[in-house]
Amino acid sequence: MKKLSPLTTLRRAAVVLAACAAATGALAATTAHYFDGDTQRTITLDTSQVAIITPTHEAGSTQARSVGEGSAPLVQLQPANQSVAKGAGTHISPVYREGNSPAGRLMALPGGVIVKFNADWSDAQVRAWAQAKGLTATQRLGTLGNWYIIATAPGSAALELANSLKAGGEVLAAMPNWWKQTAAR
Repeated sequence: MKKLSPLTTLRRAAVVLAACAAATGALAATTAHYFDGDTQRTITLDTSQVAIITPTHEAGSTQARSVGEGSAPLVQLQPANQSVAKGAGTHISPVYREGNSPAGRLMALPGGVIVKFNADWSDAQVRAWAQAKGLTATQRLGTLGNWYIIATAPGSAALELANSLKAGGEVLAAMPNWWKQTAAR
């Protein structure tokens, strides 16, 4: 029997989940949350789509991009039941909708967690804290406050780490580095 790639397995699981939701009348019933500062935000899994995350140097396109370290990856949405053309460095992310509405803005996880540390923590202290936890602080953001990007793989790992860091209480804020759908004006 041929072993399936992780992308194929995830895609098939999304199709099965979507079929079960449709069969039971439960449209987009899987909800989760993340924190935006101290505000808990609800998100709903959209099982009809997946996000294909491709490093910019491989994409060769001007599609929507997420904010992150260096060159932002390319984020493309496609139906969950389509096969994924996998290139080197290509990853898959679940797609969520803001809130509980089927009309909520689409969101995906290209990787990384945006974390705010105490203002009195130096760069060396932040990096030492991250290293002690087995994490990597990849970039200090040029914004007010002591914000960093902590590296994660694309997909659910970013959501799980952000919620874990927030719950741990050692940081002031932790949120996934979301890609969010925008509309051209």
